[in-house]
Amino acid sequence: MTRLLGKVEISPEALRQMRERGGDWFAYQNHAMDSADLGGLQFLQCGEGRTYQTPPARMPDTQHAIGWKYLLVGKVNLESGEIMETLWNPTRS
Repeated sequence: MTRLLGKVEISPEALRQMRERGGDWFAYQNHAMDSADLGGLQFLQCGEGRTYQTPPARMPDTQHAIGWKYLLVGKVNLESGEIMETLWNPTRS
């Protein structure tokens, strides 16, 4: 897992959608230094019944993201709206 770049906040709309859907959500941040969206966030739901049981190190390629730019930075705490980068270990989920 990679450290967050800067101080980031999850948009209220993204957080609302994740809360409505429930489950475990993971945050990926754009770490490509030459990117206009450096520091941008993408989110992926992982767990039982999902495409990914455990979060991959990089965001998968989708219509919304070119995966290699987005690195796993933590698990989303749906209650507080924070990205927990130090309290989550992918080997212990």
